[in-house]
Amino acid sequence: MQSKGIVLHGGKQLEMVTAELQSPAGSQVLVRTHAVGLCGSDSGLYLGTYEGPRNYPLYFGHEWSGTVVSVGPDVTRFRQGDKVTGDCSLYCGTCQFCGRDKNLCQHIEKFGITVDGASRQLFLQEERYLYRADPGADLDLVALSEPLAVGAHAARRVREARPNLAKEKILVLGGGAIGLSCLFALKVLEGCEYVELYDLVEERVAKAVAAGAASPTDVAAAGGDGDAADYGGLYSGRGYDAIFETSGSPAAFRMAVGLLRPLGAVMALGFIPSVEFGLKQITLKAAQIMGSIGGTGEFDRVLEFVAGYPELASQLVSHRVPFDEADRAFALAADRGRSMKVLLQFQGPRAGQARRGAP
Repeated sequence: MQSKGIVLHGGKQLEMVTAELQSPAGSQVLVRTHAVGLCGSDSGLYLGTYEGPRNYPLYFGHEWSGTVVSVGPDVTRFRQGDKVTGDCSLYCGTCQFCGRDKNLCQHIEKFGITVDGASRQLFLQEERYLYRADPGADLDLVALSEPLAVGAHAARRVREARPNLAKEKILVLGGGAIGLSCLFALKVLEGCEYVELYDLVEERVAKAVAAGAASPTDVAAAGGDGDAADYGGLYSGRGYDAIFETSGSPAAFRMAVGLLRPLGAVMALGFIPSVEFGLKQITLKAAQIMGSIGGTGEFDRVLEFVAGYPELASQLVSHRVPFDEADRAFALAADRGRSMKVLLQFQGPRAGQARRGAP
């Protein structure tokens, strides 16, 4: 069985290849890819600037959706025709960290980053890394499950540390796919009553407000400086109880620390190599800085969200591009002012038919 796919060699080097695939054995599932979403990690891999562990040459694609073609003899949870998506975090399931958070597995591999991903028409995956979507779900939206799960995992971690999160004043910094995913997780999955979202791109703020966010207040008035100069300033009533920093901007992180209320928490989701800020603010406010990575453990919840709130999930998608125009898709994904989530489509009337590199 032959499968066309896109192999990434780094440095904007893409190669369209055709490979022979074996039938699934054991607990393997053969998946036909429908769509692959492009995120910041994919762009870094494409440009050759990704700073985490990675391997070239590589089929990229860790955000994806597809349908089951066939299953191995030991598979019990899936059958032909099921709509599916899957983990980016390929965990071992036996180490000490897997028992607490599989995204931190000490033997972890990353689908589409350290091992081959979904940028091909067909691929084999182990049953335990797959999740079944609702039969009526839109497969374009199912491909959003991984970023939605990242937002849901971060929201869960903060809620577990702050049992009253639903009643607190919350800010999301950054209106990209992860920022909106955090917004949806906080509002829909965690039942939070008041969530603002702020981004330098005004259209992203407008999109968030239309999707249920409150209009920015204190963050808009801060002018990038929320630091309290004295004890009295800590109790002004301004600021936020929990801030989700998703932009990856050092300036945004510094502002988050300044905008925290006493006993507040910053959830850091953006990959910031380094940032300089006054630790005095953390001490004075008895504040908490948290991190979160991955979405394993949240897929069932976000697949219910995709099925139940398609009008919200669809807000993440800005472009759909046939897979043989991958260079154009990556160029669109790099244009922050124009794009949100770019989907490479492997199924559909145009997939694989358009001239590669067409404008």
